[in-house]
Amino acid sequence: MKNLLAKHTTSTIAALGAALALSACQTLSSSDPIALEAQSRAALHAGAINPALRLTQQLIAERGPTPSSLNQMALIQSRKGNAEAARRILLYAHTLYPRSTPISMNLAKIDVHFGKMHTARKILLPLLSLKTWPEGFQLLMGRVDLETGHLPEASIFLHEALRQHPDDPLVLANMGLLNERLGETKIAHRNFLRAKELAPKGALRERIVALLHKVAP
Repeated sequence: MKNLLAKHTTSTIAALGAALALSACQTLSSSDPIALEAQSRAALHAGAINPALRLTQQLIAERGPTPSSLNQMALIQSRKGNAEAARRILLYAHTLYPRSTPISMNLAKIDVHFGKMHTARKILLPLLSLKTWPEGFQLLMGRVDLETGHLPEASIFLHEALRQHPDDPLVLANMGLLNERLGETKIAHRNFLRAKELAPKGALRERIVALLHKVAP
């Protein structure tokens, strides 16, 4: 009975969130680009994907394709489970705004998702000249360098990522992979073990466990 009640409460809260997002969409001025973007983000946050999609389409129609609206459209497609469509949007956005850091980062991330490591590296390399790197850049660049065989560069970026986030299981897992590629089996085992302890249950933890068994002393 408690489980049924909890399930019903969760469904009610989700429905309420979607209803509030839809209400906001109807009450705010649709001619205001800032309002449209805010409505789209609120709708997506509430799980109302289709309203978020319509609002973003309207925003692009009225304001033209901007970096933020194209990023939002790609995120919506990703939430819909259409990673290919998200990548096409980001590729288009990158041709329009090749210097947009958020677009470059998101395009590189989705290329990594598809295993296009060399393409992702080509996209990320121009960001090296930035005075301040975006959040997550060191880990992403380190992972891409690792998978494309640039181990010295990967070591620099992953050690910096680890310095910033010493308890991040994803960072530790990538450090373990680097250690393994360098033949440092004992250090790799230690990093994988630490990553396993910190990772929540799910796909990441299962992957870490498999890597841990692979380098078991």
